[in-house]
Parts: sequence; structure tokens; C-alpha cells
Amino acid sequence: MRTKIEMGFSALAEWVYMHRLKSLLMLLVLAAALISGLPKLTIDTSTEGFLHDNDPTLIAYNAFRDQYGQDDVVIVAVKPPEVFDRGFLQRLQQLHNRLESELPYLDEVTSLVNARNTRGEGDTLIVEDLLENFPEDDAALGELKQRVLNNPLYRDLLISGDANFTTLVVRASSTPTTLSNDELMGGFDDTESTDDSAPTYLSDAQSFELVSAVKKVVADFKGDDFSVSIAGSPVVTHALKQTIMADMRKFMGLALGAIAVFLFIMFRRASGVILPLVVVVVSLLSTLGLMGHLGVALKVPTQILPSFLLAVSVGASVHVLAIFFYRLYHADDKQTAIVYSYGHSGLPIMMTSLTTAAGLASFSTAEIAPIADLGQFAAAGVMLSLLYTMILLPITIALLPIRTDLKQKEQSRTVFLDNILKRIAYLSTHYPRRIVAGSALLMVLALYSATQINFSHNPLTWLPQSLDVRQSTEIIDANLKGSVTMEVIIDSGRENGLQQPQMLNRLEQMGQELAQWKQ
Repeated sequence: MRTKIEMGFSALAEWVYMHRLKSLLMLLVLAAALISGLPKLTIDTSTEGFLHDNDPTLIAYNAFRDQYGQDDVVIVAVKPPEVFDRGFLQRLQQLHNRLESELPYLDEVTSLVNARNTRGEGDTLIVEDLLENFPEDDAALGELKQRVLNNPLYRDLLISGDANFTTLVVRASSTPTTLSNDELMGGFDDTESTDDSAPTYLSDAQSFELVSAVKKVVADFKGDDFSVSIAGSPVVTHALKQTIMADMRKFMGLALGAIAVFLFIMFRRASGVILPLVVVVVSLLSTLGLMGHLGVALKVPTQILPSFLLAVSVGASVHVLAIFFYRLYHADDKQTAIVYSYGHSGLPIMMTSLTTAAGLASFSTAEIAPIADLGQFAAAGVMLSLLYTMILLPITIALLPIRTDLKQKEQSRTVFLDNILKRIAYLSTHYPRRIVAGSALLMVLALYSATQINFSHNPLTWLPQSLDVRQSTEIIDANLKGSVTMEVIIDSGRENGLQQPQMLNRLEQMGQELAQWKQ
């Protein structure tokens, strides 16, 4: 059976070699179809991207957003010399107005400028914006300060406990599309709405546009007496996306450079570098294109996929080329050498690829969505690499000129590499006890170290401390008790149940207990 399989690989290589133009055309059609998905590929750095679409937690979260709107906010924290200063409050009002007028996809901006101010005067309940009547003198300014600091709804949200920071909270619209007047007034008349469509949420591109617009407006106000920090989930997500894109470019460049260097050291010829790189690059682009076609985004864990595929996929080509060049140096022509190479190496290459793909595919059942994606598309990439190694590599060998005048240099280099491998084998066979003892010690140390691993999910710590977004977030977390919110949904179980005194008392009690929690 093994002989028949090897003969089958030889026959395949010979057929491809003889029909190289026809094979190249068919392979180009397949590669072009897959790679055409690259423009559709997106990057998702959101926390909900770690969950499958059918995950109960994500379903509950989306139901919350459908009911109450988008919960991600951009927090602009400002530290002036004195918050309750008329000059600063005027600049704060200007910044507030600029944000309201220039930001896209905006739901609302909340700050001391328009915070709800509810108070009673005699028998009258007055509801107005906090700065609707701008303070004209020190007495009015002192009254404003007292009112703000005594209001628990403002403290640690719009102003820090020590009154050194104030914030502007930018909330994005949960329906970033333009609505007609009839749609805006839906639900306020006696006609029952028939629109069952769920709200749409900001895409990555729209979120990027919003964050960029906030930074642009804030840049016009920054100064020594107007220190600004910008944080919030959209800002961190935006920074993560930029970091992932930069890291992927860097890692792919380093991986390709390292592969090229070692290929040249091994083969000492341009074809020995170019041919494997063509195979791995086409395999990588095809895999990423497949992700784009299927609508699967690159996420934080899956950013290793390009570098991983480059490292794994090159091995099959190297295996074939090592035998091919060896046969070529011993006076075989290209066709005979490539046919022999695939007959010799086709079966082990196929088995290696199948077992690697199977091991990776085992991750496809992971409950963490990007880990499942990594298993599925890394396995697909390995199989695509096998296909291109079997078809594209013999085609390029047939079409490109291959030098055959390097026999003497190859022999001397082969002797050098063989001597290294023989020395390693000698150590393994003559010192087995020491090697086993050393390996056992390393395993014990590795197992002990594995028990020290802590599990956590804090995207902010994935960013270097030198980035502004991390510094700003840490400043806001330290002075305003956090930049991330948690919502608790209360279901009374009956209509108008929230209006019952017992329920209101329990809500108040819960709020008081939650307020006692410390970080």
C-alpha cells in the first residue's frame, strides 16, 4: 500500500509537471477566488468578540442593548487648576458644544454643562440643566460648587470626589442610521409599531470615526491649564486594533525575514528561498481571504495566525526541495528529480499536514470564539499549504530556471550539516541517562511553573504603559472610580412592579450596599 501511495504522488507530480500551464491556470483561479476575500477581512477587538453568536451571555447582552441602547461611552476627563472657575466653565461649555456639533453617530454628551438639575422652590419642582443659568459672581459660583459636590449622581461620574477632575461622557447612538420623523415619533401615538428590526450598533469603522473625531476636537482645547485624558471601551478597542495591525505587520516581516535567511543558509541559492516563500505567502493570503469570505474577523488571539502559518507551512516545501536538489546535483534532470522527490516525500508530508490540521481542528469546539476560529482556520491554512506544495511547487520548479552548477559547494555544505546532525545523534546515544535526567528535571520545573499561571481578561494590560490610552484610563480609574460600567437589570416579574413601595425600598437598599463596595 505504501508503495502504491508513493507511486501515486510521483504520478501526480509528473502530471503537474507535464501540464504545468493548465495546472497553473486552475490553481490561479482557485487562489484568486480565495484571496479576493481579503478586502472583506475585518479586525474585531471588542470583548463581545470573544463569545460565540449563540452564547447565552452575548444574547443577554444584545437584548440589553436592544432595550436600553449602546452602553459603550467615551470619557473625556479634564483637570484644570480649579473646576469651579468661571473661565474654566466657559471653556468646558465650549468643548461640550463642539463635541455635540461635530461628533458623528452621537447620542448625547453629558457634563456639568447639561447635567440634570432638579430642585424644589416652594411648591414648584424645577428641572433644568445645571449651567442653564451661568454663575455671574463668586456667590453663585460657590452655590454651584456646593450643589454639585452634594449630589451623589454627579460624584465620581461628572466630577471627582476631590473636585480636581470633571468629565464629559460621550455616548454613541445605538442606531447610527438616519431615521425619518415618523420613525423618531414611533411609539408616541396610538398606532402600534410594526417594525420588529433590532437596533444596529456602531461598526469598527464607525467607532474609529467617533474616537478620531473626539481626539480632534479635544486637541484644540488641550493646554497646561486644561489637561485632558480620554478613555472608555471604544478608545481602548481603537488602540488595540491599531496595535494588532502594527504587530501583525511587524511579526509577518520578521517571520518572512527569518525564514528567508535560514532557507538561504540551507540551500545557498535564490530558488531555494523564492520557491518556499511563494508557497507559504499564497497559502497565508488564501487563508485570510477565506476568513474574509466567511465573515470571520481577526481578533486578539487570532492575530498569531499569519506568523503561525508562515512557520508551519514552510516545512513541507523544504522537505521536497531538499530531496529535489539532492537528486538534481546527482545528474538527474528537473522532471526526474521532482517526480522522485514527491514519490519519496509526498506521504510523510501529507501525514504531517493531516495530523497537524487535526490537532489544530480540535480547538474548533472551544467556548472562546477566537480560539475556535484559530483552530478552524489554522487547520484550513495547513491543508491549503499542502495543496499548494503538491501543485504550485512543481509548477514553479518547472517554469523557473534552476542552476545545476553548484554541486561541489553543495557537497561540502551537506557534509558540514551532516556532521552536526551526527554529533547530536552521538550525544543522544552515548549519554542517554544524563539526557533523560535533564529532560525529567525540565519537565518538573515546567509543571511547577504551569501551576503559577493566573487567568485574567483585562484588555488594558495588553497595551504598553507608554501608550496615552493606558495612561489616561489609569488616571480616570484612579480619580473617578473607573472608566468601565456594569449594568444590573431588575425584573419585578409583574407589570408596573417597579412602582411598588416594597420594590423601591429594596432597590434603594441594594444601591446603598453596592456603594459600599471598594476596588
